[in-house]
Amino acid sequence: MKNARYGLILLLLLIVTPLLFGCGANRAAEKPGDTQAAVDFGSVPDGTHRGMFTYGAFNFIVDVVAENGRVVTINVVQNRDNQQSADAVAVLDKIIEAQSLDVDAVTGATATSRALTKAVENALRRALNQ
Repeated sequence: MKNARYGLILLLLLIVTPLLFGCGANRAAEKPGDTQAAVDFGSVPDGTHRGMFTYGAFNFIVDVVAENGRVVTINVVQNRDNQQSADAVAVLDKIIEAQSLDVDAVTGATATSRALTKAVENALRRALNQ
């Protein structure tokens, strides 16, 4: 009886461990909390540049407007529909003010702040690679 119990526990560990550690490994690069690499805002060409970031089932889409080597406006095209997401939009003003992606997330809306920041990063990287 005791051996059967240990066998069952071992079997459960063999099933659960890969699910906990293996399945999420491929999505690690898709987490909004990942550190954004430096982007030279001054090199972004003038124009409106669209960026998107998908986190779970949600798509975050922004239009980044650059003029004369500065990001002047960031418009949210698509965001989640809840209070935290509405609060997270404040991170975009921080990005414009700092002319950098290295800004603090909005308290209480950290994941959405980071997702929007990642969408901005994707827009700028796309603009620089065109």
